Amino acid sequence: MNDWADVPKVDFAIFPNKYAKTDRHPKKTGKIEITREFLKAMLERAKTGEMPVLKVAMWEKTSQAGNNYDNFRLELARSEATITVDKDLNDEADEADDDFPF
Repeated sequence: MNDWADVPKVDFAIFPNKYAKTDRHPKKTGKIEITREFLKAMLERAKTGEMPVLKVAMWEKTSQAGNNYDNFRLELARSEATITVDKDLNDEADEADDDFPF
């Protein structure tokens, strides 16, 4: 079972760049504040020899003031060891179902 509640996450927003004067300037800007918990989880993953991989998701939102912005979430992807354990548990459940006559 995938329980994503325990996965370290960082949320951040990207806003239109009101200082952009030419096409060479970025259209949107923002900042990401990496929490200690998130950084620690990444370092722990790296210490195991596994590359810390980040997943990213984006939602288009509108602020209370009516300004459009993009809201992002970074998540530390599940480790291969966790994925393997989850897959093994699902495979065992599937094999147990083979005994049912329906």
